[in-house]
Amino acid sequence: MGYYTQELLRAYAALPERWPMTLLAYRFRLRSRPSPSERYLEELARSLKARLEVRRRLLPAPVYAGLRKLGLRPPVPLDGFAPPSRRIYFFPNYVGEPLRRGWCIPVIYDFGFLRFPRSLPDRDDLFLKWYLPRALKRALHIVVISDSVGRELESAYGVPADRITTVYPAADRSRFRPDIPAVERRAVREKYGLPPGYIFSLGTLEPRKNFARLVEAYASLPEGLRRRAPLAIAGGRGWKNEDVRKLLRGLGPDSGVRLLGYIDDEDRAPLLAEASVFGLPSLYEGFGMPVLEALACGTPVVTSRRGALPEVAGESAVYVDPLRPEDIARGLKAVLENPGLRQKLVSEGLKRAAAFQWEASARTLSGVFEKAALKMI
Repeated sequence: MGYYTQELLRAYAALPERWPMTLLAYRFRLRSRPSPSERYLEELARSLKARLEVRRRLLPAPVYAGLRKLGLRPPVPLDGFAPPSRRIYFFPNYVGEPLRRGWCIPVIYDFGFLRFPRSLPDRDDLFLKWYLPRALKRALHIVVISDSVGRELESAYGVPADRITTVYPAADRSRFRPDIPAVERRAVREKYGLPPGYIFSLGTLEPRKNFARLVEAYASLPEGLRRRAPLAIAGGRGWKNEDVRKLLRGLGPDSGVRLLGYIDDEDRAPLLAEASVFGLPSLYEGFGMPVLEALACGTPVVTSRRGALPEVAGESAVYVDPLRPEDIARGLKAVLENPGLRQKLVSEGLKRAAAFQWEASARTLSGVFEKAALKMI
């Protein structure tokens, strides 16, 4: 969500013609060392200050911070940020803030909390189920990150299609590209102790990513393939992932599977570009940003037809049944052993990734603001 917000607002601020926007930056308490989210917000505000009006406010800490620890969200006095003529609030984080007055445009990223409720931390699951329906009632229009999420919004909450607009994410083409210098790629690969030709997967270690079946699939590959192509999984520690850890303990230290944990953001592109194949047989994705980034790096992709993944990859990936480890293994083996298929996937993947552009998404967002403004006349 943070990356989407940052890149979309940067592209929006660069449009020659756009609706005026004020970036409202607020914190709930003063501290000598700001949290990662507060540091991110400050960096975003500084980067956009030359093009957007930026206003900051410190809200009453004892009241707001205390209630939020209890899972409650009291209305934030946003009215003081903007004059009465500016009463459309763009919230790029599902539900945004409860409003005393005015209307909002939220961004919905996925419906994992409905489709796979047991795959989320319990608090997040309950929070979204409670607040999202109420937030939608205050929404003039709703932004989604894929047509797939838009269809789910229609079916789950009865929101008509004319109140929904897809504003796609995009890969940063200055970072995620096939011509990353070999010396940079090798340095990052060696930083994580990986040999050439590894299989790479990226995502938080949580049930929807389906890492347990990916590991099962990898373990069933011929020994020769596993020796020359270890499986490296990178991402945050996540939650509800004991199945993966138990499986790895059973396979032993010579399984060829490496859990890299959280990786530095600047290492994502070199690790993707250096991989022989990127595998993400996810059970559900609202978009699937790592898939798009892999395509932009010229890395063949093996993924599933779940959620928005086919919308992202189109015909430029090998699709597998995410519930069948043997089919996941088939897809990985096909890419590793077939140079002709690899070349085709690389070529088609680069073209597919180029179809997603932040500038185009920013123009779509500007159109959303125009629709919302007309509704208020």
